[in-house]
Amino acid sequence: MNKENMEEITQKEELLLWSYYETDAQKEGLDKVTKSFNENQDRYEIKWEHVPTTEFVRMISRAYTEQELPDLVIIDNPDMQRFIQLGMFEDITEYADKLDLEKNYFPTAVGTIKYEDKYYGVPFNSNNVCLIYRPDLLKKAKIRPPSTWEEFDRAAHVLSKDGNYGFLMSAIDAEQGAFQLGNWILSATDKKGLITEEAVERTYELLSGLVFDGCMPADCINYSQTDVARRFIDGDIAMMENGPWIYSMLDAAGVEYEMVPMPANKRNSVVLGGENLGIIKGKNTEGAIEFIKYCAEKGGIEDFCEIADLLPSRIESAKNLISKKPELEIVMAQMDSAVARTDIDGWSNISNSLTEGFLKVITGEMTCEEAARLIY
Repeated sequence: MNKENMEEITQKEELLLWSYYETDAQKEGLDKVTKSFNENQDRYEIKWEHVPTTEFVRMISRAYTEQELPDLVIIDNPDMQRFIQLGMFEDITEYADKLDLEKNYFPTAVGTIKYEDKYYGVPFNSNNVCLIYRPDLLKKAKIRPPSTWEEFDRAAHVLSKDGNYGFLMSAIDAEQGAFQLGNWILSATDKKGLITEEAVERTYELLSGLVFDGCMPADCINYSQTDVARRFIDGDIAMMENGPWIYSMLDAAGVEYEMVPMPANKRNSVVLGGENLGIIKGKNTEGAIEFIKYCAEKGGIEDFCEIADLLPSRIESAKNLISKKPELEIVMAQMDSAVARTDIDGWSNISNSLTEGFLKVITGEMTCEEAARLIY
């Protein structure tokens, strides 16, 4: 057999994966998973490409029109339903049934890949946010980590001195900003998963009040979640709203930090975060299934989550990881009160309005009451 024929036989089928992961730990984790998959079988070769978070949905939509889509995507769970209904994702119910998703995975996460009793993907990881703080600053100010809105507001004001801001969050005009605002809104409602004008108004009042009183930088409207973590590392932020994906950044920077659940108003409730693995219809479905199998059944997701400080969506895997990374325990505990954005009526419209409304309040264009009406 000549060399040319040998190369033809050994050449692998190429698979392309898109992801918006941007932290060093997330990139390292995905590098490990894709490399390990490539080394453990001889038929497929997968590579992944980074698509910026703020461009991800637009890029998928444009690529769909131009027929330049990847084989798989790791996609923010609220965005998946939209593309399922557009017919973009492959129905993988036959394979998903073997995983017994309804029993073995967080139910809220499973709902984001399910449509009309069929499955169009597999949950990759699940997360939510908590209140992360600098224990040295709270100790110096004789402030306990807040557990209610009232305690939080007081702490933010007391901690805003000596060149420090008491609090910072991402309020960027994108899904990240809506995700962060949503945690406060859900806490201010009487019923789990309900978004009301009253809850939005109360949230705007609380958070804009911090900006106007000099307790939160006004440029929070320009910050991504990663930007918030970088600012926290710089040293002038006492508390921030963020998720476990930034733990590795804080650790690498040598920052001392601790975390508590999100402060409660009428209830303890958070927005479900995390991503799903989905296969683009009409692409290399067989190869993509093999990669998902590797992730879901052969430890790929666990390897990624351990490096990236994220919680696997498979419940048993999440419990196992907490034994190694106890800092994820708060995230796990809040999963019981987590609400998927796809379970909130009209979320896609509400999402666009939340950050717009907050911006108008911050700039003085609208009152909190007026801005809250934008959601409907």
